Amino acid sequence: MKKQMKKVLALGLAMVMAAGITACSAPAKEETAAVTEAAGEAKDEYKIAVLLPGPTGYFVATKEGIDAAAKENNVKIEYADAQWDASKQLAQAEDFIVKGVDLIALCSVDSGSGEKIVKSANESNIPILAFTNAIGGEESGQYDGLVSYVGQNEVNTGAVTGELAKQLLGKDGGKAILIEGVPGTTPQINRKKGLERALEGSNIEVIFNQTSNWEKEQALKIVEDMIQKKTEFDIVICQDDNSATGAGQALKEAGLKDTVKVIGLGGSIDGLQAVKDGLIDGTTYMSAVEEGHVAIETAVKFLKGETVAPVTEIKQVEVNKDNVDTFKGEW
Repeated sequence: MKKQMKKVLALGLAMVMAAGITACSAPAKEETAAVTEAAGEAKDEYKIAVLLPGPTGYFVATKEGIDAAAKENNVKIEYADAQWDASKQLAQAEDFIVKGVDLIALCSVDSGSGEKIVKSANESNIPILAFTNAIGGEESGQYDGLVSYVGQNEVNTGAVTGELAKQLLGKDGGKAILIEGVPGTTPQINRKKGLERALEGSNIEVIFNQTSNWEKEQALKIVEDMIQKKTEFDIVICQDDNSATGAGQALKEAGLKDTVKVIGLGGSIDGLQAVKDGLIDGTTYMSAVEEGHVAIETAVKFLKGETVAPVTEIKQVEVNKDNVDTFKGEW
């Protein structure tokens, strides 16, 4: 009897232990599922580092698009501004690489430093996307090691200014002054290349070119000097709106604005207003907000495993006195 009781007790204890093990193992499976689900949710919240080259009104508008896309896609953005210092931007990139962000969105100070940042990111297996400022010598902005390039084709943009010049001067053409941006930068090089292509076969001759470093006051001084030297010219073609408004102001003060045309580039608030006021005769336009938005959308698609194009071109379009009211300045 005692032996039977011991067997019954032993059997009962075994059943209790088995039930306990089963009870413990069931929550464990649920917990594992919950952890897996939580990990999936965590991957949906990406951390993207955005490296900007320096402070300008344009990037205020770009950030508006970046922030909107980040909110829509549950992305945390960490900004860094290089203050136009290439070595500083490289250090900022290295810092984000060490932090282990999910992706770097780079608007490089210059192409050379941009190439170094791409190389460092690739070596650390951190995806990197370029926007606004292209890297490398490819006109489209495509560059090995990048997830994608989002922005304008600067050669095509330069060509738009050439087409505007031909429209304004007609088949007779004329003499042109070219005011360029910061020497050696991708926009300065490729916008000039596009302009020259567009002017091939026309009767427009570039008789003088000089940099204004994208600055209104420098452009104003360049045109003032040309006027004082009694240089004859029919049009001033600028690689940015700041320079165009400076050139237009110099011509207006000299009483020459009615006879000399001015072209800008970029579609800034001041540039569009200058077209309305007759201070300049044409410019180009693309949305900086859209560019920032598309950059983050493209980054998120890549991080989610979707295929993205090596280049997403944001195109500049012609602006003149007839269509200027259809565009809204963003910066």
